[in-house]
Amino acid sequence: MISVRGVTHRFGPGCPRCAELTGEAAGTNRCAVCGTVLAVHDVSFDVGPHEVLGIVGESGSGKTTLLKCLNMDLRPDEGAVTVAGQPITRSAVVMVHQNPLAAGLYPRLAAESNVAERLLAGGVRTFGEIHRRAAELLAELGLGAERHTDPLMTFSGGMQQRVQLARALVDPPQVLLLDEPTTGLDPSVQADLLDVLQRVTDMLGSASVVVSHDLAAVRVLASRIVVLHHGRIVEEGVTDQVLEDPQHPYTQLLVSSRLT
Repeated sequence: MISVRGVTHRFGPGCPRCAELTGEAAGTNRCAVCGTVLAVHDVSFDVGPHEVLGIVGESGSGKTTLLKCLNMDLRPDEGAVTVAGQPITRSAVVMVHQNPLAAGLYPRLAAESNVAERLLAGGVRTFGEIHRRAAELLAELGLGAERHTDPLMTFSGGMQQRVQLARALVDPPQVLLLDEPTTGLDPSVQADLLDVLQRVTDMLGSASVVVSHDLAAVRVLASRIVVLHHGRIVEEGVTDQVLEDPQHPYTQLLVSSRLT
């Protein structure tokens, strides 16, 4: 389980009035006194094994900053993130990036070679075993054998996402983070990728967090949802319930804007 307790992250020096002068009532996440952006403030939630939590909100709501705190790219100024009761470590988390090439993939290498690199890092040494396991993982994610030796840069965004997921399956993480997994993909590709993501989260059994502005994608993937606005959680609950009957005015606006 990943547990997030009171996580706050600031961009700026901060002052005693930051919390008071930002948030819902203030209509901003920028402190009028010191200019600090309170990107995430006092955020708490838990995600258990085999569970997927969706985090939604418009641009500037704090989604990306929160995800970076979970991935240890940023250190929270306050609060804590733990996995199975222990401080989070990089080895416990795998991020599937919006841009697969930002995930450390090698665009000039074959898809199979990108997966093989992760297998080597995990201690697999024989060529035959590396080839077999890489091919199995790519096939499991719907990548035909005829494409396994093609350079990654010849793949579509959706296919590059599948290679990322194959790498994640090499050594299943305790926590899987998905950053805008369907952004920029054609609708038909989105549908296929969502099906793959559902299967992967089921197979891994990890605690998974998906961050997206795509409410339809979150509805497919996540059993629970958290809505961020000005860096604060304004609503949370069962995904279908929140999206069908949103209680907070911001969530209502978010849902209606996606329906019109």
